[in-house]
Amino acid sequence: MLRFVNAEAFDISGWKELEFLSQNGLSLVGHRFITIVDCPQLVSLETEEERLQLDKIPGVESLEIRDCERLNRLPEILHAFPFITRIKLEKCPGLVSFAKRNFPPALKELEICECENLQYLVDENVNNKSMSSNTCLLEHLEIRDCPSLIWLSSRGDICNRLQHLKIKSGSKLRSLFLNSKLPVMLKHLVILDCPLLESIAQNFHETVDLESIRISNAENIKSLPRGLDKLSHLQEIEVDGCLSDHCENFRALPKCINNFTSLRELKVRECSADLSFPEEGSPTNLASLEILNAPKIYTSLVEWGLNRFTSLQELQISGEGCSSLMSFPEEGIGMTLPPSLTSICIENFENLEYMCSKGFQHLTSLQQLRIYACPKLTSLPKKDMLLSLDSLSIWGCPLLEEGCSRGKGREWSKIAHIPFVFIQGKRV
Repeated sequence: MLRFVNAEAFDISGWKELEFLSQNGLSLVGHRFITIVDCPQLVSLETEEERLQLDKIPGVESLEIRDCERLNRLPEILHAFPFITRIKLEKCPGLVSFAKRNFPPALKELEICECENLQYLVDENVNNKSMSSNTCLLEHLEIRDCPSLIWLSSRGDICNRLQHLKIKSGSKLRSLFLNSKLPVMLKHLVILDCPLLESIAQNFHETVDLESIRISNAENIKSLPRGLDKLSHLQEIEVDGCLSDHCENFRALPKCINNFTSLRELKVRECSADLSFPEEGSPTNLASLEILNAPKIYTSLVEWGLNRFTSLQELQISGEGCSSLMSFPEEGIGMTLPPSLTSICIENFENLEYMCSKGFQHLTSLQQLRIYACPKLTSLPKKDMLLSLDSLSIWGCPLLEEGCSRGKGREWSKIAHIPFVFIQGKRV
């Protein structure tokens, strides 16, 4: 189906026989917004005989192509499109690279997903002396589910202005840039499901504006970049299932934590690394802390003192590997929690038997309490410690669930005042 929404928008959808735009007199010239969807025979937007000429550069500002199985190249002079700011390519398995020369000069957002044969962005075999990262305006780059991706650039200078970089499900990706440098203006770095990735970069020394780092399921990473202590603007760190004892620089994280004066969120999941936190100081701005299946880190934090996080509002902790823990907070060591907390979630403490009232006595701002998969847990803190709660959720705690039965359970009097009580997902 061919559809012209107006003189500026050009949409093609479901044209099964279309191989080239020009074969039916179609053209990119004269349109600002191009969308081409489900044209399985489309090979290119131009033919070999009728390639776009520099004197007829279209004024396209946005280009989106989806579900075009045979598309194997984009226009030869794509790099010269002067106005295009956004490109999205999805499910185009014929593409091996994004471009043969450079990014279009005004391009700010590039998203490529489910292009299973994409190996790199710019064809490194083309001799392109004019390629410059300093003139590139690209700010947002996202590549998802491209299993043949080898690297983003062998040159390392993909674009100095890049601020958002997200790579997901790159099963062959071993490094981001062969020169091991990140774009100097990068603010948000997300690496998900890249099992062969060995290195992110050598250091963070030039990437001092970084605000968030998310790394998940990249278990082959051998070290984090040096210079963690230089990231004074860092607001979020999330590490999930990727760093173990062999990761050299991960142990530097707690030593740098006092330098992260802007840090708001710290999440560590599925990590066997052994960390120790410094005696002096704490990141006073930390608002959210999540430690899941990282028993050595949990133990270290408890010994260090969770109460040091004086601005902490959200706490989520799981107890895998903490089989000796019978109370939360731990009564035997006098463990206390920050009075600033508004939400607590604890889960998977296999031998947890009771919630320590003393540890809850200063939590006057606590609004939400969630308790999951604690099969031996029988009791909650005293009612006076739960007066501020708006919501209580219990799941996978059979003994406690029985005790919280409406009107007759031994714990019911402690929670009867709470507006929203959920057991096994059902409100009681």
